[in-house]
Amino acid sequence: MSFTNDVKRELCACDVPDDLRDVLRYGMMYGFKGEEPYFITRDKSVAGYVRRIFPKNSLEVNSTKIRTGISYCVSPLDRMIPLKYGYFEDKLIRENIGGSDSEVGMFLRGLFITSGNVYVQKAGYHFEISAGSREKCEELYGLINEQGMTVNISHRGYSYFLYSKNSENISDILTFMGAVQSAMEIMNIKIIKEVRSNINRSVNCETANIDRTVRASAKQLDDIKLVLSALGEDKLPSELCEIAKLRLDNPDMSLRDLGKLAEPNISRSGVNHRFERIAKLADEIRDGSIS
Repeated sequence: MSFTNDVKRELCACDVPDDLRDVLRYGMMYGFKGEEPYFITRDKSVAGYVRRIFPKNSLEVNSTKIRTGISYCVSPLDRMIPLKYGYFEDKLIRENIGGSDSEVGMFLRGLFITSGNVYVQKAGYHFEISAGSREKCEELYGLINEQGMTVNISHRGYSYFLYSKNSENISDILTFMGAVQSAMEIMNIKIIKEVRSNINRSVNCETANIDRTVRASAKQLDDIKLVLSALGEDKLPSELCEIAKLRLDNPDMSLRDLGKLAEPNISRSGVNHRFERIAKLADEIRDGSIS
């Protein structure tokens, strides 16, 4: 089952006070599509819920077999139903909603049930409410942003929709509609993603550090072997001879740990400076400056 269906089922399970039932119906009807209004879902329980919210024998549900399962189409039996709930109006009828948080939240709940989707994917989060015409979309945009929640407008062809890709915005909208558990799930998924991302970043950083250490050590070993072969230990300053032997005996050790083995101990930068001197000698041997 998709996350969208989980959200819709949670919304369908929420209580609806009698005085807000018409607001919920208005939201649902606002999300219907087509010249002859209809709403299609793959979830039988959601289709049944929408039918039951409206007065008895107002809507019907018809099922159709499709390649991937069964599709349920909810449509009015009586044209007076979409007329009553303002379906054929392009503008939002604010009087049908009211202005309180509970009223606006109930309207958005109905709207999401019939025209909403929310996805949680590896690429991120996506919340969407399909509004059909540009006029309807702009009306909804104003209503939602008045509540302090941020959405954007976009379109596919001539069909306009509202959307958000921000997990906190999506969580706020779901909570406002009444899908509290789904909102919490969004935040839990975000936390898990951030933890995994931090772990991966740490592992990648550590791997990169190891790779750099290995490459640096290999270069140091090549330089040391060349210098000792060409000059011998006797011609090397004692401090360079000491660090060369320490590296030969400990090819995988970090500069800091090599410094702790020196007598007396030296800092990481001190060890690095000595290897730079050895590297310079090796380069001079390679280009013939020292024979």
